[in-house]
Amino acid sequence: MHNPNPFDFVPFADRPFLKTPEEYDALGDHLSGYLEIRLKALTPVHIVGYQEPGEREGASFMYRQDGRPCIPAASIRGCLRAFLEALTSGWVSQATPEYPKLYRKRHVGFSTFESFNSRGRKQVRVSPPAVNPFFKPEARSDKKIDVASYLMGMVVEPQSGTQAKHEALARKAKIWIEDVFFDKENFLDRVNWVPDIKHATEDSFMGGAKPSASNWWYLQPSEIWQRSVKGHLIAEFIGDKFWGRKFYYHQNHQSCIDFYKNKWKYSSSRPLYPIRMECLAKDASTEMFRIYFDKVPYPLACLLVLILFPGKNIRHKLGYGKSYGYGSIEFSLESARLRYDDVESRIPTSLLDFTAESQKWPSYAWDLKKLNELKLDESLIDWQALSQLAKTLGWQEHDKLLFTYPPFDKKYFMQPVEFDDLKENAPDEVIVKNRTTFTSTPARQIAVRLFDIKKPIHFRQYQETAQGWNIIAQRQP
Repeated sequence: MHNPNPFDFVPFADRPFLKTPEEYDALGDHLSGYLEIRLKALTPVHIVGYQEPGEREGASFMYRQDGRPCIPAASIRGCLRAFLEALTSGWVSQATPEYPKLYRKRHVGFSTFESFNSRGRKQVRVSPPAVNPFFKPEARSDKKIDVASYLMGMVVEPQSGTQAKHEALARKAKIWIEDVFFDKENFLDRVNWVPDIKHATEDSFMGGAKPSASNWWYLQPSEIWQRSVKGHLIAEFIGDKFWGRKFYYHQNHQSCIDFYKNKWKYSSSRPLYPIRMECLAKDASTEMFRIYFDKVPYPLACLLVLILFPGKNIRHKLGYGKSYGYGSIEFSLESARLRYDDVESRIPTSLLDFTAESQKWPSYAWDLKKLNELKLDESLIDWQALSQLAKTLGWQEHDKLLFTYPPFDKKYFMQPVEFDDLKENAPDEVIVKNRTTFTSTPARQIAVRLFDIKKPIHFRQYQETAQGWNIIAQRQP
């Protein structure tokens, strides 16, 4: 059997959950002040400051602030915002707008939020938006925004066909996060490394995400094309909608690196190229840092704490090397100093010790009755998304699982599917029309029948037949 892929997707709801700022304001009394937090590295953590190539290996240096290695506030904020947007069916605030067809490359281009004309030598395809355009952040005429933008701020485009005022295009954040520093004894100087391929360019499977509409890996199935390659008719699997929001699994980083080092196949022209990293050491904790609140409604203050501490079974990931097991973290709440801030006053009242009360809030995860009493109901929380977040970010038995990319090898990404094999194995309902095969039966049925020829055709088929999927499938929030 094969290992599961290192990342998975949280499916999108039908629409984003949006409210006006006034509706969020009315959820409860407002709190201002700060939380004092520590971060613990469950596996080594690396945030790229800068990188240097070498002849035999590369080096990646930790981000620094004022000369001190640290985890910048932006990394913490991005980690929390991604989780919050998924949990609350929020907008997609971070997305590459377009993946064009590269010159002399066969892959079909697409756009994230708009239709896209992808032209090849013999095919023209209008790809639909990969994400429902309702999830694109924009200044709407009804003034509604997602909860992440209400809490963490936003800068957006005006809604199509409207002339939004300048002040409608940006919103100030209600929370601020400090940079996170750690002591020198918790700093590892290039002991840990991640694998890459020497001389790799845009084709490197070990590099960053390169989604294409020419497979069913990042995008859900739509069509199958017939393509001629050196006299052979090949089946090309065309997708249209993203499977969802991407998150990485937790795993033992050393087991993962050992697998790539000892069991992975590299060609002589593209050998293993390790990149050595400075890291916050495994099991090390940082200095305390603060998260500041400015008039945050009580239920949303509870929600923020739940995002920081999402139950006993879920942990966050951030930084570089997430696909190899790096960047698993957890937070601890050291203290809270808050005040009720509903009355306009030139002189704010004193901060109160909220530590005991705020330390109770993580116990609400994820009790439907308690959260509904706090007005954190189905209009704010996407429970289906929470279920998938628990499966992907679940910490249970993480060290018993190994997550690796499908290799560029026979029966995997290297393997083409001959069109004759497709016709022989595809269900009878597949209709061949001109140069395109349209599928009226579930695409997964086709992937199952072709699995012995090529395994990573259909993302869900590949994941759910991998080693340890029974563990993943049983994870609960």
